[in-house]
This record gives sequence, C-alpha cells and structure tokens, in this order.
Amino acid sequence: MMLRGNLATRPFYNERLVMFLLAVVAAVVLALTFFNATRLMQLSGRRSELRTQMSHDESGAAQVLANAAAVQNSVDRTALASLAWSAREANTLIDQRTFSWTTFFGYIEATIPQGVRLTAVSPEIDKGNIVVTMLLIGRQADDVADFMTALEETGAFYDALPTVADQTDEGLERVTVRVGYLPPVMPAPAPPAPATGGGQ
Repeated sequence: MMLRGNLATRPFYNERLVMFLLAVVAAVVLALTFFNATRLMQLSGRRSELRTQMSHDESGAAQVLANAAAVQNSVDRTALASLAWSAREANTLIDQRTFSWTTFFGYIEATIPQGVRLTAVSPEIDKGNIVVTMLLIGRQADDVADFMTALEETGAFYDALPTVADQTDEGLERVTVRVGYLPPVMPAPAPPAPATGGGQ
C-alpha cells in the first residue's frame, strides 16, 4: 500500500524573513538594554553628587550653628542689660532737655483766661513727639474752650482735645485736656566776641 500526500498543503516558511525579524528584535533589545544601562549610570552619578552636596550643606549648617552658639555664649548678658538701661536713661535726659518748662509756662501764662486754673500738667515725650496732659478747673466750660483755642493760636500747640470732663464739689468745671506741643527751636548761641586789646 502506498501513502500519498499533497505537498501543496504544507505551510511554507521563509527562513530569511524569520532570521531578519529575529535580528531586528535582538537589535532593539540590545539598544534598550544599552539605553537603560547608560541612564542608570547617569542617575547613579547624579545621586552621588546630591549626596555629596547634602553632606556639604549639613556640615556648613552645623558650623553656622556652632558659631552662633559661641557668639551667644560670649555675650555678657549683665553688661548688655546695663548698656540698654544706660541708653534709655540717656534718651530720657535728652528728651527732658528738649522740653523747656520755662517756655511752656510762658505760653500758659500768656493764654490762660482769668477764670481757668491749671492744677496739674504731665508731658509725654516719645521719639521727639510731645503730648501734654493738663488738668484744668474753670468757672465755665466756655472758659476752658477759649483757653484751648488760645493755645492752638500760638502755633506751638495743636489738636487740643478734652478727654475727661466733670464738676467739682464747688460746681466748677474740671476738664482733662491732651494737646500736642511743638516747642520753638532754640537759636544757637552766638559766638563769643573777639577779645580786644587794652588801650594805649
């Protein structure tokens, strides 16, 4: 008995095409592998640089903290507090010299009405600004108002405002007034006259 077959029904393979495709796939795999390896090396190098920079920054920060601690420990807090107190005392003395009681009371004497009495005065000096609080007693509220107006008309006082007003047991008006004060600038002292020789 003889076996017969139809060779035309067997699948036909192109071995060259298969080999070419396999070669292309292998080349792509190698290229991707090379790219990944190169990228990994770059990232590893960058990571090493960042670690080095972080270590350097941490060392610098530690040095700065150590210097700050050394400076803080070297400060004599008692001497610093004494210096601050001396500075405040000096500023107070300077402010007091800028407030002339003689000039102030000269304005008061020139402007206060007959029916008003000044019973208390308290200047507050802060960075060159002077605010004066005065306690006034007058027969009538209009007398106190006239006094406030007269003060402002001198040009040395401004923004005179009554803050508290009541009456005494005698029925007099008692008013607390706050007013800004601009003392006049004192002229500079004249230079001493040159000495003259004696006559012949």
